[in-house]
Amino acid sequence: MSPAPQLSTELATHDLHHIWVRGVDLTESAMGHYTFSEMTFLLLTGRRPNAAELALVDAVLVALVEHGLTPSAVIARVTYGLVPDSLQAAVSAGLLGVGGRVLGSMEGCARLLEQIDATVAAGEPRADAIAHAVDAHRRTGSRLPGLGHAIHTEGDPRAARLFALSREHGQDDRHRAILTDLATAARPHRPLLVNVTGAAAAVLLGLGIPWQLQRGFALIARTVGLVAHVGEELERPITPAFLATIRNGHPGGQE
Repeated sequence: MSPAPQLSTELATHDLHHIWVRGVDLTESAMGHYTFSEMTFLLLTGRRPNAAELALVDAVLVALVEHGLTPSAVIARVTYGLVPDSLQAAVSAGLLGVGGRVLGSMEGCARLLEQIDATVAAGEPRADAIAHAVDAHRRTGSRLPGLGHAIHTEGDPRAARLFALSREHGQDDRHRAILTDLATAARPHRPLLVNVTGAAAAVLLGLGIPWQLQRGFALIARTVGLVAHVGEELERPITPAFLATIRNGHPGGQE
């Protein structure tokens, strides 16, 4: 008879006087010595990042932290305006808006880049692998994740900066190269522009972060932005204007 499965984790453990996270003493070795980004990387990879890796992790988190009155920010603020005793409900509501179309598209982009990279490693020419990926998306009518932006139509400045930092810190450029070639292949006459989630996907793959966890970086970063939006809602609420807009569009629709 096989032993019963045990509930366990290798992420952290503790005794009466100590807490260890990934084998690092939290109070003696981490607090005051590790930044939050270093702890994030340690938890996700099992090791402390070097200086170049830390700079790129920080850059990704900073790039994703805030972008104005996005749908997720509006949802968080209105939720807080209506349920002011539940900060967590407001932030959670905003985070639920992170998905394949908004902010979280780095997951889909990273997955596509990994697939193309694996196909090339198996012997297919890169141009052919990219062309096949573009054709597959055209057949289904789906967007290529990580490309294009409704506001930054002349180029996402965050993407450009992430790529510049990636080069500055000597990161392997193969995922970045695949992504830029993908943008050209998707629309040869006027290449699509890489957006921040596409650039973040390429950078995080270079750091060893698998595609399945990449959306987590968007959630970690945007949580800070959403808490800040709740703080602004306390001082400069938009909920009354939001409710007025709804009521003006639907006369007599008050509860």
